[in-house]
Amino acid sequence: MEPKSGKLHKLGSGLFGPKWTEKWVHLDGTVLKCFPMAVEQQIFSLGSSRQNSSYELMDYKFAVVDEKKVNRKFAFQLEAIAKSSKAVTFACSSEKELAEWRFALTSRLCLPADVPVSPVITEKIRRAAEAFSEACVL
Repeated sequence: MEPKSGKLHKLGSGLFGPKWTEKWVHLDGTVLKCFPMAVEQQIFSLGSSRQNSSYELMDYKFAVVDEKKVNRKFAFQLEAIAKSSKAVTFACSSEKELAEWRFALTSRLCLPADVPVSPVITEKIRRAAEAFSEACVL
């Protein structure tokens, strides 16, 4: 599957309670990596040592979060399957972006790691995502 990258807001804990921070997020296979956004950072590299968190999607399930609960629109959560891990909450900048991330994440949640996906299945998934995105706009 094609990697997906973009800016998302991640809910973390701050000194005075929950705090949203902007992250560069890269999804490759079944691993979601988060990198800090630096205003004056030199050329960005996915191999950067500045990665601050990584999530194996096989350990999580996807859920849309009520905006009243997290005080942010277009939020979603990766809920840990094991009780020993914490849920991770992200927010997108638009409903369209939320639909794109939802598709990218959920299409990988049901795949074992390192399993190649046939081009036919990939095309069917792409068409389904387009139809879903169009339905969200209506």
